[in-house]
Amino acid sequence: MDKYQKTIKKEILIEGIGLHSGEYTTLRLIPASENEGINFIKNNEIIPAKIKYASGFDFSTTIEKNGQKVQTIEHLMASLFFLGIDNIYIEINGKEIPILDGSAKSFIEKIKKAGIQNQKAEKVYAVLNKEILVENEDKYIHATISENPVYRYKAKYNNNIIGNRDFEFKPFEENYNHIADARTYCFFEEVEFLRQNGLARGGSLDNAVVFKDDNVLNPEGLRYEDEPVRHKLLDLIGDLYLLGYPIIADITSFKGGHKLNAEFLRKALKENAFDFVPASKLESLNLKVA
Repeated sequence: MDKYQKTIKKEILIEGIGLHSGEYTTLRLIPASENEGINFIKNNEIIPAKIKYASGFDFSTTIEKNGQKVQTIEHLMASLFFLGIDNIYIEINGKEIPILDGSAKSFIEKIKKAGIQNQKAEKVYAVLNKEILVENEDKYIHATISENPVYRYKAKYNNNIIGNRDFEFKPFEENYNHIADARTYCFFEEVEFLRQNGLARGGSLDNAVVFKDDNVLNPEGLRYEDEPVRHKLLDLIGDLYLLGYPIIADITSFKGGHKLNAEFLRKALKENAFDFVPASKLESLNLKVA
């Protein structure tokens, strides 16, 4: 676990097409001062990357403030979590964060190339202090107190490739690469429905894995045999970072998605289930800081 807050060393330009809008978008990532947090800027409106401003969950996560929306933020948010970035401004000139290759890999590469710098202020962690459960039909997210944080996703699909798979990640111990490069995916039979509803207009085999029956349509195949489950965990991590702080807890999502991720954060905040602890105080909770 990091002791100090982080930002980027210099501005970064990222360009690409939006998965759902199909529109070409440019991002400008800008260093921020200590304790400023993660903020998006659109048409001069500052939209904090906080669950308070999450407003839409149709196949992605959208934040909104005063009529200004930014769609599909979850992969970039996961990238910032993996890299330990606490403070940054993200200026966008379109509707949606570029999808790039459908994972967090390209965001991470570009940010690492530009450089990351430690700041003087202590990093703050959100330590779960009580059990939290949110449910929607057969889906759920369950979080318990843990000194050894684990984020876990459990999938259940009527598909022989994906099937019933679990994948877990120890966020403050393991390397993130094996999750960061897992791509978004869909089923071939969903594509027409999505496009009729104004979604997936920028989707292609270059930025998404497409399943048809029990086959993968992408010529290169899967990056991992359980790539879809890893990607669902990537989405979960990105959405959870809308709390504004890394979460120390054992968190299991069963068939969860963007909407349930948001419901989990909102319930936990409503029930005061987090203690916001500076890094220097974590050792008193038997949590190790590097």
